[in-house]
Amino acid sequence: MNVVSYKQPQGFSIFFLTEMWERYGFYVIQTVLVFYILHKLHLNDSISYTIAGSFTALAYINSFFGGIIADKFIGSNIAILIGGILLFIGYMILGLIQNPIGLTISLGLISSGTGMVKPNISSLLSTLYTPDDKRKDAGYVLYYVGIYVGALGGGLLGGYISSYMGWRATFISAAVGIALGIAIYLHGKIKFNITDKRKTYLQFIDYTYASISIIVMLVISCVVLHSEFLAILYFIVMAILCLGFILFAIITHHGVERKKLIAFSLLIIMAVFYWAIFYQQFFSISLCIERVCKLPYNIPASSVPAVESLCVILFGPLINYVWLYFSNRGKEISIPAKFSSSFLLNSFCFILISAGLWYSMSQGEPMNPVYILLAYAFVAIGELCISPTSLSMVSELVPKRYSSAMMGISLLSIGFGGKLAGLLAYQSHIVDVEHTTIPAMQLIYLHSFISYFIISITTFIVSIILGIYIKKLLLVR
Repeated sequence: MNVVSYKQPQGFSIFFLTEMWERYGFYVIQTVLVFYILHKLHLNDSISYTIAGSFTALAYINSFFGGIIADKFIGSNIAILIGGILLFIGYMILGLIQNPIGLTISLGLISSGTGMVKPNISSLLSTLYTPDDKRKDAGYVLYYVGIYVGALGGGLLGGYISSYMGWRATFISAAVGIALGIAIYLHGKIKFNITDKRKTYLQFIDYTYASISIIVMLVISCVVLHSEFLAILYFIVMAILCLGFILFAIITHHGVERKKLIAFSLLIIMAVFYWAIFYQQFFSISLCIERVCKLPYNIPASSVPAVESLCVILFGPLINYVWLYFSNRGKEISIPAKFSSSFLLNSFCFILISAGLWYSMSQGEPMNPVYILLAYAFVAIGELCISPTSLSMVSELVPKRYSSAMMGISLLSIGFGGKLAGLLAYQSHIVDVEHTTIPAMQLIYLHSFISYFIISITTFIVSIILGIYIKKLLLVR
């Protein structure tokens, strides 16, 4: 029996330390954005959900383009450095220009920078492993836990910094974080000789094409953030193009590669619905916490999602051990089974929150936040089931020449889920918060969360059915 080692390849730490700081900034924005739009810019629930949903979508949809730019023109190393610069500028603008125009430009820069960094650093990480390296799944789980230290810091500190030091300090802290991340990456690149073998020699034309592509991506992002009509149109076009790209890859391959690509496409489609429900913690759940929960010790509502990040860190090693335990005994848990587990755990999350709301309504009191904390524990375990698996399945199911682009598509599914999350959150919006009673708001949120539970449990059932077919595809060698 071959026992899988826990020890990861040399240079592994550089990847999750760099991504840790990128995630710090992203989660600062993710957790406080709806509150910033509501309380600083004085816009309403509907607009805050719209902008937050579009930003979340763009951050991941741009990952598709970031992967292609690296594949075709400049390689992963340079793409990561350019992305870091865009992120730094975006965070600084958000901190210094606090009006709707500054918001649009800064979020455009941040989403574009994220698109350049995220798929390429994940793709470059995969080069540390050989195709038959059994440490890969465990490595991606550890990588995911490592970067969630940044998510925990951003999610927790973002709320406290904004509450006690103001919005400017909040966003500038994100700029400092990404600067540290890029410095760590440059140090590791030199120390461990981290290279992207696909792009060793670059010509002037490569930089020209890459520059034009990045500028177009940035302009489109700003336009999409400015207009909801154009945002919906853009995301529909992107969905069609993404589907077309996957179909092209399937048609142009044969045998085992085609069957793996079909399995990949089905899993990606299912993942969209998972993320649409997952991101409610930053949209409808966050505002529900602020309005109908009684938080102790003056904890900012925007800091509560940090509990989910903490649970990811705490449960990550346990989930890692479970995967290795079954793998070492020749009973490796399949990718479809991991996906299905995440949908079921999302369902548990919303049935718990709904129960908490129902009980608080029956007692005529604010909702006990314990229900939220327990719900986030289920969300964290579900995320550990699906997200690291989504990353590692790219290298397992996708031909190498499409690795960065398909990594981008894997992240793009999160983007579509993020935009869908904003649309779903609309049903929980409160038209006039000041003149709406707490029981009335509780009822609105209860109806919304029950609908999210129905979506989650339905997706779970569908995933079980599709999983039987997908498992057969993956068994083919």
